[in-house]
Amino acid sequence: MTDKIDINCPHHGQAALASVCGHLIQNHGVPLGFIENSDDPDDKQGWCYACELVYLQEEDRSERFRAFTQHTVLCSHCYDQVKAHHQFEPPGTAAVGTGDGT
Repeated sequence: MTDKIDINCPHHGQAALASVCGHLIQNHGVPLGFIENSDDPDDKQGWCYACELVYLQEEDRSERFRAFTQHTVLCSHCYDQVKAHHQFEPPGTAAVGTGDGT
């Protein structure tokens, strides 16, 4: 479990600190995908599919990865909104019929 740190958000007031990549904050258009990086509900952190690709290429949170992500902190309420906007199932993971009409 993570110790909660609060942030004073201009939109939501005092709320728990969360973090995401800068791409998710800067892009308000087409969803970029969302990877949640912690199973702890009190430790909200995530990044986009492009950051996940760089992370997998680097096999770590390398200097290149850290520069690419443009790490940004925000409040937990803003995090939930960003996640809701950018989250979608990657192609090929959606449920597919069996071909027999079901």
